[in-house]
Amino acid sequence: MKNETTTNEWALYQRGVNYKNQIGLYQTVQDNNKFFQGEQWQGVENEGLPTPVFNIIKPVVRYKVSTVMQNDVKVIYSCGNSDAPNYQQLEEFAEILTKHSAIMWEKLKMDFLNENVLKDAAIQGDGICHFFWDDGIKAELIDNTNLYVANQNYADIQSQEYIVISYRENVSKVRKEAEKFGVKDVELITSDTNVSEQAGQWVELQDEGMCIVLLKYWKENGTVRFRKSTKNVVLIENEDTLLSKYPIAFFNWESVKNSFHGVSDVTGLIPNQKYINTIAALIQFSTMHTAFPKMVYNSALIDNPDNAIGVAIGISGAENVKNMIDYIMPPPISADAFKMFDTTIALTKDLMGANDSALGNIDPEKASGKSILALIDQSTVPLESIRRRFFNYIEDVAIIWADMWRVHAQEGLSVHFNSNGVLHTANIPAEAFESMMIETKIDVGASTRWTEVALIKTLDNLLMNKYIPFDWYVELMPEGSGLPKAKLKELLKSEQKDDLDIDEMIDNMPEHVRQEALHNPQILEDIIMQHVGE
Repeated sequence: MKNETTTNEWALYQRGVNYKNQIGLYQTVQDNNKFFQGEQWQGVENEGLPTPVFNIIKPVVRYKVSTVMQNDVKVIYSCGNSDAPNYQQLEEFAEILTKHSAIMWEKLKMDFLNENVLKDAAIQGDGICHFFWDDGIKAELIDNTNLYVANQNYADIQSQEYIVISYRENVSKVRKEAEKFGVKDVELITSDTNVSEQAGQWVELQDEGMCIVLLKYWKENGTVRFRKSTKNVVLIENEDTLLSKYPIAFFNWESVKNSFHGVSDVTGLIPNQKYINTIAALIQFSTMHTAFPKMVYNSALIDNPDNAIGVAIGISGAENVKNMIDYIMPPPISADAFKMFDTTIALTKDLMGANDSALGNIDPEKASGKSILALIDQSTVPLESIRRRFFNYIEDVAIIWADMWRVHAQEGLSVHFNSNGVLHTANIPAEAFESMMIETKIDVGASTRWTEVALIKTLDNLLMNKYIPFDWYVELMPEGSGLPKAKLKELLKSEQKDDLDIDEMIDNMPEHVRQEALHNPQILEDIIMQHVGE
């Protein structure tokens, strides 16, 4: 057997695994995912109790994710080299990249990815997206259990000495890749059972062996390099990406001082969730055993005791039946149990900022547009720090895209963009990227969750108070409001065509008829009635 020396990446991976075990990250991520999904009694000795689940974690997480996602986000590029002689042209190229980024946003399904990266961050503590080039920019989400950095006490990913991403791949697939790159010792790529660092419900089929594959990034001479390996075999050796930035966007849900990893709200909710479920279980257990009266009887006088409905019971003797059979009414459950159950749920939601107005439990029929927006704006204040970290993450994504376009524009970059509903193609020369000094910013649009409700309510009030005409009301009404805008516009246009223009009709009359009509109102009235067909 050949000497199985381990790769350098494997040593760095083991270093990272040891650190994550020390801070309990793997177990925390597993617990958080299970509690979010509702698996809240797994591994718990219930001792005959029912196992109800009143999941307060999922709606809180979903509310916070949707609130951060409710604003439209647009990437904007600009030329940072204002001293360039061709600054105006460079600014035009930057504007084309801005339009191209909108196409990329749809192509990569960034709204879907962003929702999932926010969900990952909310449950696990960190949101991570890895970008790579494969006939264009591609993206994949990475769990924080699979990302290892050099400095675990610093959350700035671009300043890390190295970054290692771990994957689990089928052995057959990895061996084929190794043979493709002419790697020797392919037989050293063997299956393993190192699954403890995988997040969520990781299940591997026994008939298909899998192994750890490691992708290492580091910076050397101003560019990002990478190496790909398994435990014992190097698949790709020291490739230069020519990128200046690590192609990884990263953010903490809640930052922790002197820690690379953030913390999730779910971690702090689990004790309350356990308490709520336990109280519910005890209440259910009590009602199952004490909600109905218990029969007691004189065994010397009752022949066939039976608590079933409608069954006759034979008795002996002539004593009062009350002396033979009776029922014991159990004491009621203390009201404190129900009170603490309700109070714990309500206080937990309030402390997490997930009150009724935040969760959308507002009657738009009883609230003005301004009051709706005021309530929503107030409810999102506790999430502002998370929103800022997320928008900073989006800006990092835009920088990574620009960096990749620069690298792959050696012969010019062909980009697509939409202008006035028409798809255009443009070519940005390589030298433009070198002198453009691209700057990025994120344009955060208005909230889309309740603004339509507020707008409709406002338009209703304006129309009702006759501040605007009906055709304005139809034009200003947002699409998807339920109003048949197209049909109403068609009817309004048809009505305008049918409207009788008296002055125009008089001008078109023969001179003698016009003179008669002007001197005799009855003649004019008859002509008008004849014109409208009455």
